[in-house]
Amino acid sequence: MKDWYSSIYKACILASLVAFIIGFFSESQTSLGAYISGYSVLTLGIMMILIILFNNVLRISSNGSALQILSSILMTSGPFLLMLSVIGFVLYLLINYKDKIIEGNIAPSYNSFSNIIVMLLLLQVYLVYTNISTDNFESTGKISKVTSSFIYLLGVLTAICSIILSTILKYFSTDGFTNIN
Repeated sequence: MKDWYSSIYKACILASLVAFIIGFFSESQTSLGAYISGYSVLTLGIMMILIILFNNVLRISSNGSALQILSSILMTSGPFLLMLSVIGFVLYLLINYKDKIIEGNIAPSYNSFSNIIVMLLLLQVYLVYTNISTDNFESTGKISKVTSSFIYLLGVLTAICSIILSTILKYFSTDGFTNIN
């Protein structure tokens, strides 16, 4: 059962990687659809990893107080929760501004920051994937503190870039100039 479950969340992570690569090398509607599907599948994979982390924390600290259990959950799953919230925010932006993105009525810097967000997320996914593939994670359900801290750092940088992306989409999108014939 454990091998089956781990192969599903690893497959979700790899499927999101493929979707991001397709979105990176395509344009307009195809790119938007690939990014939305990539973010959605990655969200599913991260949620499955969070279930493992929550289960291990609740199993280990079942005799502790509610505050100790909550603190332990936040310490072990914090980087994943940050990554999940950033992905949710970017998904909201893509869905909310999809018409402007498809029509191309966006600032040129949108593509730059969108690609930066994807690269930072891919780096986070690489770190997560290499750590969940180890025997240590399979037995304890924990990742190392150094890796967790590095995922936090990349998550903060991704959050900053997503806020910049939000600003670009909200304030710097134009309909362009049209010629009157």
